Amino acid sequence: MNLEERKKLYQLIPIRKLTEVFEDLTPEEAFDILKDTSIEIVVNVFKEMETDDLTDIIQAIDDKEDQITYLSLIDASKRVLIKSLIAFDEDLVGSIMNNDFVAISKDLTVKKAIKEVVKMAPEIEFIHNIYIIDEFKKLEGAMSLKELISAGYDQSQKIEDLMSVNLIYVTPSTPIEDAIEIMKNYNFLLLPVVDKYQKLIGIVSFDDILEALNLESDEDYSSLAGISDVQVDENETVFTTIKKRLPWLVILLFINLITSSIIIGFEEELKLLPTLAIFMPLILNMAGNSGTQSLGIIIRLFATNQLESKKEIFKHLLNELLTGLFNGVVIAIGLFLMVIVFNFIKGQDFRTGLSFALVVALSINIALVVATLAGAIVPLIINALKIDPAVASGPFITTINDILSLLIYFSLASILIATLA
Repeated sequence: MNLEERKKLYQLIPIRKLTEVFEDLTPEEAFDILKDTSIEIVVNVFKEMETDDLTDIIQAIDDKEDQITYLSLIDASKRVLIKSLIAFDEDLVGSIMNNDFVAISKDLTVKKAIKEVVKMAPEIEFIHNIYIIDEFKKLEGAMSLKELISAGYDQSQKIEDLMSVNLIYVTPSTPIEDAIEIMKNYNFLLLPVVDKYQKLIGIVSFDDILEALNLESDEDYSSLAGISDVQVDENETVFTTIKKRLPWLVILLFINLITSSIIIGFEEELKLLPTLAIFMPLILNMAGNSGTQSLGIIIRLFATNQLESKKEIFKHLLNELLTGLFNGVVIAIGLFLMVIVFNFIKGQDFRTGLSFALVVALSINIALVVATLAGAIVPLIINALKIDPAVASGPFITTINDILSLLIYFSLASILIATLA
């Protein structure tokens, strides 16, 4: 809609419904529309909007002066909280938590608790989890709305007698990845957030976690693909796309010069045995494929926090070693037979052909084992350096495997040529 059409629409839609529309937009889209909207509408929308969605919109404002201007339009109590949320890194729970939740005293009876929940319900987005706090807002228990209603047959019961005290919670500095794992493992729709004094300060909802999970998947895919950002903006220009991809290609160009140097270093071997060049792409591609498979598995394991102990890491590396070894043997046997047939068709001397087939088979066997281990070890090293293991992207693993595979292949070929001489 153009500006005039939007103004007419604002007069027709109730402010609560209009707020829900803005909450369903991306933060960038919401701000683009809000900046052309009257202050009166903006103030009313901000008043109705959930804190986490409002925080996202404020964070989406690039200009600091504009950010301060729009912060000033927010209710004072909300503004303080939003400023504290903005201070958290975007990969921590504090950046996505919501301060709208149902909290009641443990001293209430079921009857009074139901009245309290009914009174709070219109202002709270999620009411299916009820948190029980003491006079200092310290989290002491939790119960579901269903449990509260089910206890209605005896309305004189105390909440402290019904609440669950085995609580699972996070803090604002908990990594979002950990919160995602907790919510997946326990099938939670909401997760309470407490400070260092156990005071309940917010919740993380399933929709915020889902959004964070999608964002994390995009980032991991970007890194795995060797690009800086997988998101495609409809207004993105060719120049912007080039800026994202060219730096990676330049880095890989210089690394690939090592590959070229290895080939030049074994130029004499290629002259003496030109058939070496025929199977070189095959060995490089197979090693690259195996390394990328291994990389994909370990990135998934990191994402689901399944490599926390040394025992788990050792077990995974052993599995990868055995997998690479088995795959290498199977592929090597098949390739050995193919090379024998190839040499027979070419009419090559049987002894030379047999030796060459052995070199190719042994090369691909060792290359697959090394490539599989490299795909697992490189991300482990990067993770140990406190860097996101997803940056151990496919192109880098492939390039490393190219270098190792060529060294293995030409070293064995050199031994073969020396033996034949």
